[in-house]
Amino acid sequence: MTNPLATPAQRAAETLALKLANDPAIRVAREAARGVLLADPVAATCDGAQGLDRALDQWVMALIVRVINADRARPQVVWNVYNPARQWFGHVYPGAAVAIDNPDNVNREIPIDGSSRYAIHGQMGAARGQFTIEIVADFDGYAGLGRTLAALTSQQLVVDGDGRFTISVDADPAGDRPNHFQSEPGDLWIFARDSLWDWQQDPVALSVERLSGPVAAPVRSEAALIAEITGEMPRWVKFWCSFKDDFQGNPEPNKLIGPVGRPGGWGCLYGGKFALDADHAVVVTTLDGGAAYTGFQISDPWTLSPEPALRLASANRTQAKANADGTTTYVVAAIDPGVWNWIDTCGLDIGWMLLRWQGIPAGTDAATLVRSVALIKRADLEGHLAGVPRATIADRAAQIAARVAGHERRVRA
Repeated sequence: MTNPLATPAQRAAETLALKLANDPAIRVAREAARGVLLADPVAATCDGAQGLDRALDQWVMALIVRVINADRARPQVVWNVYNPARQWFGHVYPGAAVAIDNPDNVNREIPIDGSSRYAIHGQMGAARGQFTIEIVADFDGYAGLGRTLAALTSQQLVVDGDGRFTISVDADPAGDRPNHFQSEPGDLWIFARDSLWDWQQDPVALSVERLSGPVAAPVRSEAALIAEITGEMPRWVKFWCSFKDDFQGNPEPNKLIGPVGRPGGWGCLYGGKFALDADHAVVVTTLDGGAAYTGFQISDPWTLSPEPALRLASANRTQAKANADGTTTYVVAAIDPGVWNWIDTCGLDIGWMLLRWQGIPAGTDAATLVRSVALIKRADLEGHLAGVPRATIADRAAQIAARVAGHERRVRA
């Protein structure tokens, strides 16, 4: 089967991004932005110091790709924000990420403007995850989270018998048109998110067509792209460096804050910090609430997730095992506790933990989705794990092998 991510547009964006990332002007701008991270209190911690350059490089690459794909007269569907390195298209792409990037997600970006009309075409395969697509306005240049104007999910999209759909995008109300986004004046983005609860699933195949709009400006030169990237880098890096400072209200460690609803009503999350030594673990018990997608992951203190294919730094509804009573218990710990749903801190003493629910049935009380959160001494852990599924060393090997295979499936060219 053709990989819906291995498109000519993706190849072109990554090839150019790799070239521009090594341009002297961009390297100088990156080094200047590095000072923002060095001045942050997180840089004074061991985990912060070790992860500083990785975070900076991933943020910078995410900006480069977004700027490359910002031609709203010639929009492309480009995959951005996935941190593992990938070898395909004859190159090694180092990954790009922001904001506690979810390894279950395929995040794609489409630039549009409010004075043009577009059609977004998609086809859902037989093996697919939870799909969400939203139209977003009000960015500070390229930085920020924006304001969601509307969102559509797998449950809301009207598709034909082959899984095909078209979303119309223009400034007019929907009227009798299904699958419509009403735009507004200015530069906007369409963000598509496939949340794969099984890494053997495929993302939705997507393409975009500009139907009408103002006369297109000339294609931007590499010099113009470099000038835009270097000009945007200070506020881009400053924003993502400060994102962690007020995320979830900057909570005390080893607690979860939530539920927080997602703009557009397509899901909710709980989040918090962890601060653990080898003698302690955080034990979290949840309900899936009938959600199409659930996931639990950790990140470093900069909000960058550990390499997800080779470590058990996350678990979705397929990777996790439920307890006999239908709840699911996760153990966040540095040392393998011997339970199936181990969330490996990957050598981190401090960081973030985040739980997501998407495709939640109407009427579900999101406040009931987290049953308990407890900081437990390792010596006392067994007393809190009655009925929790266990894992052997052989199970761990199988879990990692499945993750590697899932990652390789996603990046097959």
